[in-house]
Amino acid sequence: MIKKLMTTAWVALLLSTSPWANAEDLMMVPGEMRGCKLAEGASMNDLNAAMSTAVNWLKADEHGYELWSGTPHFKPNEGYDFDMLWMGFWTSHAEQMRGLKAFYATKEGQEIGQTLNEVLDCTSMRHFNSVRVRSEPGEETRQQAFGFMFDCALEANKGPQDVAEVFQKWNRYLDNEKIDHGVTAIFPSSGAPEEATGTFKFLWGGDFADVGETLSFLTKPEANATWLEITGSTYSCDTFDRGYYFQRYH
Repeated sequence: MIKKLMTTAWVALLLSTSPWANAEDLMMVPGEMRGCKLAEGASMNDLNAAMSTAVNWLKADEHGYELWSGTPHFKPNEGYDFDMLWMGFWTSHAEQMRGLKAFYATKEGQEIGQTLNEVLDCTSMRHFNSVRVRSEPGEETRQQAFGFMFDCALEANKGPQDVAEVFQKWNRYLDNEKIDHGVTAIFPSSGAPEEATGTFKFLWGGDFADVGETLSFLTKPEANATWLEITGSTYSCDTFDRGYYFQRYH
């Protein structure tokens, strides 16, 4: 929660401990994502100290806010105007409002914002609603992970509920093949541009070994054909994956 960025847009969670989506009970949780660079004159030591201060505040007030950073594994010359992603997931919309109130309206929260502003220069921010569509063993305690994000487009008259239902079919296929990784679907929320309508992102990954096994599995023609057969009438996704190293702070 970086104060000055609340006025300016985009990343879960694979990494999130939010509940897995059941078709009958779709539980979406709010989150925020920002692209950030180290502020001029700030060092990694300064950043680590500031993050430690923020985490202590989150713990002291028992905020239901899961905080990760994402560092690009490969950064092309265009399309990446940040060094890291700030990724936060609240446990509920009520908890989101409680956290924002504490951040903006208390002295302690304002001091946290000032501390972060001194070490991070973040120029984009996006709020989203996310749903965990596949869980991975051990994710609740994982502190580091590797994963990918890619953009998807919904077919006409399709929405988050349809995505969750279709993904359960894909989950059964992966379970039969003994493939483990986590997946979160991220949907536009408040402040999203009009062109975001009908789009969402998949964030997938987890344990390094599980991700490696999954990448190998996805090179098989049968796996790709099955994916298209299951998902094609509900959504389509870009093949360009953006790889990240993820680190959990809280």
